[in-house]
Amino acid sequence: MIEGLQGHPSLIKLEIKDGSLGSNCTALGKVLKHPKCKLRELHLVENNFDHEGFSALCNALADNKTLKKLFLSNNKQISTPAGWRALSTVLQSPNCKLIELDLHSTAMTCYAVDTLGSALRGSSVKALNLSFNNLVSSAGWQTFLTQLSQSSMQTIDLGSNKIDDYGLDELANISTLKSFKLTSNSSITPFGWRSFFNSLQRRDTQLVKLDISGNDIGDVGLAALGSLLSTSSSMVKTLVMRSMMSSLDHTTHVTPQGWISFFNTIQDSNLNLIKLNLGRNIIDDEGMQLLVRLVSSMSSSLNELTLRENRSITPTGWQALPGYLQNPDFVLKSLDLAGNNLNDDIVVAMANALAHNHTLENLSIYACVYEDDDLSITERGWEAVSTLVCNKTSIMDTYNSNHTLNYVPDDEDNDFDLYNDLYKYLNLNENKDKEEVARQKILITHFFDDTTSKIQELLDMELEMMPTVVEWIGRRPTHSNWKGTNVSGLSTMFNLMRRLPDLFDSSTQKKPSAGKRKRIQTCTMLVDSYS
Repeated sequence: MIEGLQGHPSLIKLEIKDGSLGSNCTALGKVLKHPKCKLRELHLVENNFDHEGFSALCNALADNKTLKKLFLSNNKQISTPAGWRALSTVLQSPNCKLIELDLHSTAMTCYAVDTLGSALRGSSVKALNLSFNNLVSSAGWQTFLTQLSQSSMQTIDLGSNKIDDYGLDELANISTLKSFKLTSNSSITPFGWRSFFNSLQRRDTQLVKLDISGNDIGDVGLAALGSLLSTSSSMVKTLVMRSMMSSLDHTTHVTPQGWISFFNTIQDSNLNLIKLNLGRNIIDDEGMQLLVRLVSSMSSSLNELTLRENRSITPTGWQALPGYLQNPDFVLKSLDLAGNNLNDDIVVAMANALAHNHTLENLSIYACVYEDDDLSITERGWEAVSTLVCNKTSIMDTYNSNHTLNYVPDDEDNDFDLYNDLYKYLNLNENKDKEEVARQKILITHFFDDTTSKIQELLDMELEMMPTVVEWIGRRPTHSNWKGTNVSGLSTMFNLMRRLPDLFDSSTQKKPSAGKRKRIQTCTMLVDSYS
């Protein structure tokens, strides 16, 4: 099968995952060496390479001139001196055009990162993932990052490793760095983080994306980060700081006062984040007030906000959020508040605030499980969310409902019957044709059966409106890949004809005027076209 892909004119991405290529890389090598090869992306995750197979693969990669992205994660069998030398040869080849290399969970050693670091100094690689390689010592990472400072690296993931304060100092020397992920490196102290952020500020490094989740950054480290972000030259667009309280003795985690100082520092900055994740921290009510002020100033840029499991915020603190949701410049697409001290009052207020919103697509709001009903979401709260996406009060209320929100995770602790209507309408909201979504909701809610039918509202309309009404009822959807319910308007059309026979059958009418005759003919033509 693989040999049959040689020179394929449209093959630009190939994935062979969780297999056992082993030494059987000859066929893949022929694909990579073919003169008409157009492959740009190659995923070979967890394929149990042996030495012979990996050498054959590297030999072919060294001759390839088209590949841009190579993913070799979870291939621990390549972690031999010969294997890393073979990969380094690829990176040093004049043919190599790789810009992204993924080697996470490959059981790298100090020899491996030293060999790789030398090869990367003059390579084309701009994005590197070396996370979950914790066999490398702190000294090994320091040597590697010193070498990398001479590269043109822009994106690097070093999560869950043994990098310490000295290694972090070397990371700050990579002047081309735009994005880095350095999660769960417990060997770095708060003072190491302070030195790192101060170095970035002095060098005016133009970071765009920063993920430091799960680290013992402390109040001193967070204060230095706040100073960096408050500078007028800060270009950070993505900031992820989950679980900044991971120390066992809780002596170096970020305190509520630390968050208050941080939010105050960056309050009047020019920061325009696109993504902000502060999940699982100990922000309190005062910090929440400042955070709402901060995100309100970024309403025209912020697309994603995650505040899940901030359980030090009480319902009083959450009361500040609905005001932000009503901001006319609001462009948020995802809001994650799962696992917090939410109650019905907060959820109802949020639902009311989102009534006319046309951007939010994902909303996670299930609360912590408490015996105290004041700290849980009951049927009243979920009913408000259901009304938000489909207000059944009147046809116009349904038309003006929220047709954008399409994902609200199911709260397993409640009766699923509460969600039947809600999820039916959320599925409909996934469709891009919002006019058709509104039409489907009206047909389902107001005309689906005789008990809910509001056909009389149509009957009471002026005759001049009837052609438009008939066209709307009998409209043939042009959508593709429709999701959720798709109700035909033919039953409603039948009920309308049955209730207004004079409108559709001229033989039962008195001779109408010329103008009325023309309107009836128009209605008849429209009915015929949809029957």
